[in-house]
Amino acid sequence: MAIEIPGIDSASGLNLCDGNMDIYINSLRLYVSSIPASLEKMRSVSQETLADYTITVHSVKSMSQYIGAEEARKTAKDLEALAKSGDLAGILAKNEAFIQYAQDIVAGVEGWLAKNQPNSPN
Repeated sequence: MAIEIPGIDSASGLNLCDGNMDIYINSLRLYVSSIPASLEKMRSVSQETLADYTITVHSVKSMSQYIGAEEARKTAKDLEALAKSGDLAGILAKNEAFIQYAQDIVAGVEGWLAKNQPNSPN
């Protein structure tokens, strides 16, 4: 089964799941069920919430890597480094664009799951 979702290298993600399609599809489901809440938390970043932001963006980074969303992983890694260094201005300069990009990936995954796994919970 071919998995074509914009922003995702499914071959890379599938490789991280040892080639097991069931595990990979479950990873896609987990992404769409958990990432939106993380992205919403990321919207309210402030100097006072940098520690929580760092944890949240780290989670988004890891989950993005696991499904093969390399560009999202790279950007989340950059945001995590900015958060660790306390660079709120740097985060604010990139945060909203990243959130939108990640939301687009979530929408792509949801669409693929709805089309190719219609009887499975997303």
